[in-house]
Amino acid sequence: MNFATFGLASTIALAATGLVQAQETARLDDLDADRLNASQIIIEFEYEGGACEAVGTAQLGDVVDGTLSVTFPTTSTAEICTQQIVEIEVEQAIAADVSVTQVEVTLLTPDGSVRATGTDRVHD
Repeated sequence: MNFATFGLASTIALAATGLVQAQETARLDDLDADRLNASQIIIEFEYEGGACEAVGTAQLGDVVDGTLSVTFPTTSTAEICTQQIVEIEVEQAIAADVSVTQVEVTLLTPDGSVRATGTDRVHD
């Protein structure tokens, strides 16, 4: 039996026994979107992240039916870091006109995969 066949057989066996579970995307803690003025919204949230991690500038996507997609990238701030988990607070003002009534926020890991998501109505 070659390694590919063995790997496939092992995966099937683990799945059949229920040991393989789909990883769910986490929800952002305390996500809040408040209108600052006619052209800006402030987005705030918290998440459990690494002690050597920084959140970058929000990247704005398209507005679809009043919902603006917003992506927050993260970067590693050190090559070698302890695995200490800390609560990271994010607060950023973004450009958004009055047609935006809701935000759909995605937080990425340093490798670009999705860490957490959330949606909130924009509060006046």
